[in-house]
Amino acid sequence: MSDADFKGNEEFRKSLLQYYKAQAIQRENDYSKDSIWSIYGQESFTLATGESLVIDYMMKRASAGYVCYLAKESVIYIFDAASDAHSFLAGLRRIAFPSADTKLQRSVPELKLQLELKGGAHALVFIRHPNFYPADLFAPWAPEQLAWVISRMENICCLMNYSGIEHGCITPDAIWINPLTHEGVLFGDWRKVQRLQGVGDLTALRRTAIELASDTRSPRELYHFLNQAPMPDAYRDFEAWDTVIEQGFGGHRFVKMDI
Repeated sequence: MSDADFKGNEEFRKSLLQYYKAQAIQRENDYSKDSIWSIYGQESFTLATGESLVIDYMMKRASAGYVCYLAKESVIYIFDAASDAHSFLAGLRRIAFPSADTKLQRSVPELKLQLELKGGAHALVFIRHPNFYPADLFAPWAPEQLAWVISRMENICCLMNYSGIEHGCITPDAIWINPLTHEGVLFGDWRKVQRLQGVGDLTALRRTAIELASDTRSPRELYHFLNQAPMPDAYRDFEAWDTVIEQGFGGHRFVKMDI
């Protein structure tokens, strides 16, 4: 093969890869395939500039100091005070991502916009990919489905451990999942992030899994895992969970979820 032929082949290969990548991104962001999402309400806010922020939402949940909205392409937090929004972002900035695993960046909220509202309130707008919902929307979870939710939670706890922090708010409505791809992202209250001091997130992981489950007694390996104290760190806890997957569920396998 001549140098010219080789260069032409290489350029074709790069173009083909770029095409496939663009197609994958288009499919991933195809909200027309999000058959669950529907508008259940609308609220309007006035920005500091005088413009309007209109939110069509499927679900909203109030917490201390903020309200969280599930919109079609966004997850929107409206904070009573700008200081709370800044504290939330400061918690997110404490995440350190391993260079070898770029997929983990999708496990935490991805900021799109921050907006100042009239009266001192503040909005943080995060990306919501199609088919992502709070895990408790699908509860109670059958054991074989709960297993992959726990796996995602264990992944996220390892990320917290790597970053030297604990999230402090792992709850059934903080874990957002895609039941079609088995991905997960941790929302909740990132203002509660603090330096890693123990196994608080791992304990919360177990409590959350039990709240989501339809049955935690079968297989018995699942029951023992959820009702025993966590391992001393997230890495060893994930190893213990992997043993549950192998011995209790027959190994890693994708079990399609009916939605």
